[in-house]
Amino acid sequence: MVPLTACQIRSPTGYRTLGEVNKEKKKNEQKERERRKGGKQKTMANSTWHYTTSLIILTTILVNSACLTVGCYSRIFSFGDSLTDTGNYLQMFGNESGNSAARLPYGETYFHRPTGRCSDGRLILDFIAQEFGLPFVPPYLGGKSREFFRHGANFAVAGATAMNHSIFKKMGVPVNTRGGFLDVQVEWFKKLLSMLCPKSDCREIMENALFLVGEMGANDYGTLFTAKVPFTEIKEIVSGVVSTIASAIKNLINLGAKTLVIPGLFPLGCCPAFLTHFQTKRVEDYDSTTGCLMWLNEFSEYHDQLLSVELDKLRNLYRNVSIVYANYYRPYISIMQSPTQHGIKETVVACCGGGGPYNFASSQDCGDDGSRLCQEPSEYVSWDGRHLTDAVYKIMAKSVISNLYFESHFTMSCSMRQQLKASY
Repeated sequence: MVPLTACQIRSPTGYRTLGEVNKEKKKNEQKERERRKGGKQKTMANSTWHYTTSLIILTTILVNSACLTVGCYSRIFSFGDSLTDTGNYLQMFGNESGNSAARLPYGETYFHRPTGRCSDGRLILDFIAQEFGLPFVPPYLGGKSREFFRHGANFAVAGATAMNHSIFKKMGVPVNTRGGFLDVQVEWFKKLLSMLCPKSDCREIMENALFLVGEMGANDYGTLFTAKVPFTEIKEIVSGVVSTIASAIKNLINLGAKTLVIPGLFPLGCCPAFLTHFQTKRVEDYDSTTGCLMWLNEFSEYHDQLLSVELDKLRNLYRNVSIVYANYYRPYISIMQSPTQHGIKETVVACCGGGGPYNFASSQDCGDDGSRLCQEPSEYVSWDGRHLTDAVYKIMAKSVISNLYFESHFTMSCSMRQQLKASY
């Protein structure tokens, strides 16, 4: 697939207005009320069937109780940027933050309202929580009580970098400081631990929790690319980004973490934002099968290679800890290469954005007046040019969860429980 030309921009009739989105929201609310009303009118026969089925399931669980004594994860703690943020940026700056995720159409597909998530619905983190029967991981800045964080906390902030902002300032590169950086999130976690277990060593919490550290690095590189730093210098920075991530992992392990998932980068060359920024007439710069920028995808792979090497070193250092690499690149590229197998029709054009060949414009965010909104987000890979749709995050999450089951000893005890869940 070659890059789209200006004459291939779809007509406005293929998009929705924000007024239509609000009408859809009201329809969804009415359907939910009707569904709840219908649920109250179940017959006695149905009730009896469910009662009998519940007894069978309960008996099965009791018989297999020896396999379930360890149980699944009791908490999830996550760190990262806008790919993982469930509302921290919104908590920091409110609805007037300028963050488009604070308004519709963000959140329209699953939550039917904006939640601070940079998607039309759920994120990979949300699907992981659902897999292990946990509530959605709340933003750290959204609560103050131990009960609020009973099942974990999310420290990710949209716009966060891996590296300390002082490094960018030394390079003379302007950086958006609002999102903070990874070390800040680790410090927040330490503060939370002191509240969760003030009179104990927190061992039980740490050993039974799942840690998701990342994705991190995309904002570091995006900042440098925007500042037009020479590519050779940006490539030299990758080792610094990776070592920063490794330092955070060590910090968490020293605090007692036993199971950590560390994601790599998405293929940056497939993102409408980068495709727009680096648009060129050189056909040879693009992958003919995906329409992605090859040199930028090779850069993503380079980051992932260095990260994988660093994780191997950490595994040798901490042999009693499960350090699971989550390859975001491979499933993303798989979708780009065979979109129809996943029900995808648009791979490099954003569902919601400011127009142009990729429906992305840095001067006009998704949800701004005049922005274009697609009819069916589930048919798109990209939601707003920088982030993915609920449908694609779901596909990505399946790959991460599969890897987690395969590589983590602790998760093996969850396998039987997931099979039981699937039976009812």
